[in-house]
Amino acid sequence: MTLQSNKIMFPASPKFTLHVARPSSSSSHRFIRVFGKSRGTGRIYGCYYNSAARPAAQSAAVSGHSLSMSTTSSPPDDRREGHLRQQRRLIKESSSSSSCEDFLTSKVLLRMVGGLLLLSVAISLYLGNYYHVQFQDHTEITKMQKKDNFVRRGEDKPSVIRDSHATNTQTITEADNTMPHTIHESVVFESIIKRVKWTEEQCNNIPDHHIDTLTKSLQKATDLPPLPERGVALALERWLLKDNDNNKQQSQGEVAAINNDDENYPTCYLPPPKSCDVTTYTLVIMSHTTERLEAFMDPLTVMVDSWPGLTEIIIVWNSHRTTLTSVIDEKQKQYATKLLSWDADPNHPLRIFFSLEEGLANNLLNRYHPRIQPKNQAVIYFDDDGPFFSKEAMVDSGLEMWRRNSNVQVGAFPRNIRYLSSRMKEAGKKGLQESIDIVTNSVHGDSGATYPPFTPFCRNATGDHVEYNYFSFPDYNAHMLLPSGSILHRNFLCFIWHPAFEELRNWVVHHKTMPDDMTVSTLVSHLSGRAPRTVPQKINTVNPGRRLTEDPSEIYADSANILIPNQSHRRLLWKNPNWAKWREEAINSILNYFGAIHPGTVGWCAGTQYSQDHHKHHYECKPEKPSLSMLPWLKEGGVGFDHCPSNERVLNTIKAAEKQMQKDMEEDKLTSFCGECKFKNLFTCQERVKYLIDNYNNNPVEAKKNTIKDDENCKKK
Repeated sequence: MTLQSNKIMFPASPKFTLHVARPSSSSSHRFIRVFGKSRGTGRIYGCYYNSAARPAAQSAAVSGHSLSMSTTSSPPDDRREGHLRQQRRLIKESSSSSSCEDFLTSKVLLRMVGGLLLLSVAISLYLGNYYHVQFQDHTEITKMQKKDNFVRRGEDKPSVIRDSHATNTQTITEADNTMPHTIHESVVFESIIKRVKWTEEQCNNIPDHHIDTLTKSLQKATDLPPLPERGVALALERWLLKDNDNNKQQSQGEVAAINNDDENYPTCYLPPPKSCDVTTYTLVIMSHTTERLEAFMDPLTVMVDSWPGLTEIIIVWNSHRTTLTSVIDEKQKQYATKLLSWDADPNHPLRIFFSLEEGLANNLLNRYHPRIQPKNQAVIYFDDDGPFFSKEAMVDSGLEMWRRNSNVQVGAFPRNIRYLSSRMKEAGKKGLQESIDIVTNSVHGDSGATYPPFTPFCRNATGDHVEYNYFSFPDYNAHMLLPSGSILHRNFLCFIWHPAFEELRNWVVHHKTMPDDMTVSTLVSHLSGRAPRTVPQKINTVNPGRRLTEDPSEIYADSANILIPNQSHRRLLWKNPNWAKWREEAINSILNYFGAIHPGTVGWCAGTQYSQDHHKHHYECKPEKPSLSMLPWLKEGGVGFDHCPSNERVLNTIKAAEKQMQKDMEEDKLTSFCGECKFKNLFTCQERVKYLIDNYNNNPVEAKKNTIKDDENCKKK
């Protein structure tokens, strides 16, 4: 490289010459304009390294201070002409000499524009999230309103809040605290803690004659460790302490210690003791396989057409959506297609809640998850394989009982827990009698009496354990309700999935029997401080024109066309010889966790002539299948009738049934029936009548008519 005046020559690069334009002498800047020219293309490359050098360079270019741009090989004759041509080009190129400045300026502008774009995106996201949180109830309700075109419209939609348990933004029903007599969760939790402490005192002071009175010992049936004794008190105390600390920190402007999942969970409120204004209800069925679609969809068709007040059906689907969209079996495919069409139809009350898509795992407790958002306060449950009880049993009888007892679980499928220790037997008997007295003395309203205490369960002190009785469905002295035919206030859903009971839910999920039914019944009874209420499974109705079949499994049992389900699924459970032991282990662990058990249910017939007291205070209701007119809360002057305004539709149904019964009685007097005659040469006609009464819910007059209809030989000659 050689330097000739202001020209820098590159011998190794004969095709390129670098030129330097000096700044004016007055300029204090050292940076100058440097540019180069490619000999082959004539393209000029240059840049100002300082904006102050720009005027000097332009001046130098014009006045000739700049070195000629000609190449070393330019002929002498052309020097002047070339010099002028280069000056003109320099002047022209000087207009673009600010390219570096422009480039730098453009970079700044681009960064500013980019920053503004990012800021606008952030603001949009923030406003979108704010809108979603603040107005989520409106958006979610809008989706639910697609089902509100159904002829029987429901109640006001529940309020919703954001729930951070799911990966996507989900909603969870806020417990309704606008109703009268609702109780805040902290009050409920403190009452449970107080009960646990009381039971602990009782267990620590058991008289000697009540120790070692068990007739057998409890055998461990699974590898799952039992729940800690009276562990519910510790769990609730931790929650209350954490919640109080969080509130204190928030009031002081500090960061809350409670995690986001717990913080975003809504406050739960115990429902009121009565919900007399409720006339509509939600029906919930949980399933996961297309094999059971037929079992519950056929009854649902009847329910939608004939059950008054049914404004919503929620199918909790605990499997992937593809199990409904990709079905191989042709018959199951037809039912799956029909179910999906119901879900898509805005005029049908059914909607499908896909648990997995809502961030939930396959869990039997999903049917009780507040995220299913039932729009009605009353929620009726059925298993996907039944049994499905009649309209008379569930709506006319069950819902009316629930309206008068909405702070407890009401159901038609009760189970009994047998006590083994003498102490628990005595305490349970006393508590049951006190409960009966309270109910029967509350003819015209709640007497305000204090309900009897729960029976302490003292595993460590005395080795207490109980037996699970799966042989009967007692009206009296039942301690839990199976899901089918049970009714719950939707506020209980908030409690069942409350973070304070996470330990209990995790244990249920990991136990071999997944005892959600035991858990829900026990938890609800401790929340309310009362036992469930039972209603009859079957109601005797009048329908003399009904043609009966010989095979009881051929589905329909009474005027409401109620399905008698195929029980093969439940029979499969019994094929495992350890099933009974597993269930017994489960109920003992759950009772031990709460430390006590309620006194037992009061039968539907309490305070009537249909209540029978056998030896050893063993109560039962007879008949097992009463008519609606026999139910005291539906009969003027009966126990519970005045607790809520009467339902005119139910009263009219009872009047029509009584009128039909009177007509049948008069016809029966004119009918000659031969009870001792042979029915189809198999057994007596009277035995056939009894069979129809016991198995087909016939009343006596109806049974005689149907027997004669099936065999004229049963009519007296």
